[in-house]
Amino acid sequence: MRRTFIGCAIIAVLLVRCNQQAEADLATCKSDLTKARDEVTAAKTARTEAEQKATALQQQVASANAQIAQLQTAAQEAAAKNAAEASKTPAGTAPKAKAPPSNKAPPAPLTPEERRRSKF
Repeated sequence: MRRTFIGCAIIAVLLVRCNQQAEADLATCKSDLTKARDEVTAAKTARTEAEQKATALQQQVASANAQIAQLQTAAQEAAAKNAAEASKTPAGTAPKAKAPPSNKAPPAPLTPEERRRSKF
C-alpha cells in the first residue's frame, strides 16, 4: 500500500508539472496566435491599399491613353487641313516665307542719363 501511495504521489507530482508546462505552452501559443492575427490584419490592410493605388493608376493610364488618342486625332486633322490648304494654293504663287532673323545685335540699353534726356 505504501508503494502504491508513493507511486500515486509521484504520478500526481508529474501531472501537476505537466499541467503547469501545458498551461505555459498554451499561453505561448495564444500569444503567437495573437501576433499572427495582427500580422494578417496588417497584410490585408496593405493589400487593400495597394489594390486601391493600382486601381487609381489604371484610371490615370486610361485617362492618359484617351488624351493621347484625342491629341493624335487633332494632329491628324491639323495635318489634313494643312495639306488641303497647300493644295488650294495656286500653282504660280509660292507660300510666303518668313524673313530670316537678322544677324544684328539688339540695341544696347540706355544709360540712366540717356533715359533722362529722352524724356524731355
